[in-house]
Amino acid sequence: MKLDIRIAHPDDRLNLSALKRRASLVGETGDVLQSLLEDPALTDIDEELLANNEVIVAEHGETIVGFISLAAQDGNDAEIADMFVEPSQWRKGIGRELMFAAEREAAAWGATRLHVVGNPNALAFYTALGFTPVGEQRTQLGPVAPVLAKTIAPR
Repeated sequence: MKLDIRIAHPDDRLNLSALKRRASLVGETGDVLQSLLEDPALTDIDEELLANNEVIVAEHGETIVGFISLAAQDGNDAEIADMFVEPSQWRKGIGRELMFAAEREAAAWGATRLHVVGNPNALAFYTALGFTPVGEQRTQLGPVAPVLAKTIAPR
């Protein structure tokens, strides 16, 4: 699949929020799923991340098939705030390409470590890309999730 990777534009916001919602509803169960169904705002994309050019999208043709958002943290850390791929496109390498793009972007900022609060369903994905568990954190929706980190080389 030929992918184009680019920085998201503010006018991508509605498409990104809809993609995040579709992927979240497929990937969650129980109380988390119920919360997502009851409050669609939980899958909105942070406008500040878009304004700061911190969201990277993957497109196939003219269709956005995935995105990743990245936020600078204290010190030389960067955090993956969101990463979602269109459910019909899972397991096609889109997430991997987005992660590589995020690593390049974070390195360009001078980051030396990338971390993510990982969905337990995505642990194999993150560990295959070199992330290791470094702790746990309660998520916005309640459950405790693993925190994973990876050292990256700054540019």
